[in-house]
Amino acid sequence: MIFKNAASNQADIITLAFYHPKRRGSNPDFDEQSMQILSLKARNRQVIASYYSIVDPLLGWGLAIAVVPSCDSARISSGIRDLAQLLAGNGRTDATSCLVRHTTIPKLACGGDRKMEVHLNSINVTDAHLIRGREVLLLDDITTTGNSLRACRILLEQNGASLVKCLALAETAS
Repeated sequence: MIFKNAASNQADIITLAFYHPKRRGSNPDFDEQSMQILSLKARNRQVIASYYSIVDPLLGWGLAIAVVPSCDSARISSGIRDLAQLLAGNGRTDATSCLVRHTTIPKLACGGDRKMEVHLNSINVTDAHLIRGREVLLLDDITTTGNSLRACRILLEQNGASLVKCLALAETAS
């Protein structure tokens, strides 16, 4: 079981909070939670540790942890990947190398195409042995439509994952 809480295992995508984007530097709804997400994206170690303390108790053991790759194919390191690797160090498998963006796509927050096909056509699965026959937690920092998570879930399942559950730390508020 990926999540210790059985009800969480039924959801399509679990989100922990709402993210209110700055939107060109001015958004009256931009709050502390939104600032924490941006700090995670900037790889702030304290914020990563804070998210670890929130997410780790929610998870079961023996699962593999993968992440949605950046829209920039050259960018490997990220705060969400750092978090996933920390979570994997606790009786879980680090599968953060499994999803690789082979073609850079326009940044979604700047108007990039959010269609699932864009992700399916720009991401490959590598190191499939890490997820084959296993339950996989797929992590992302922010989700808006859920299409990048859904596309990555499809790719992981096509490459042998027995079950994939999605967790985004935040969902963009409309």
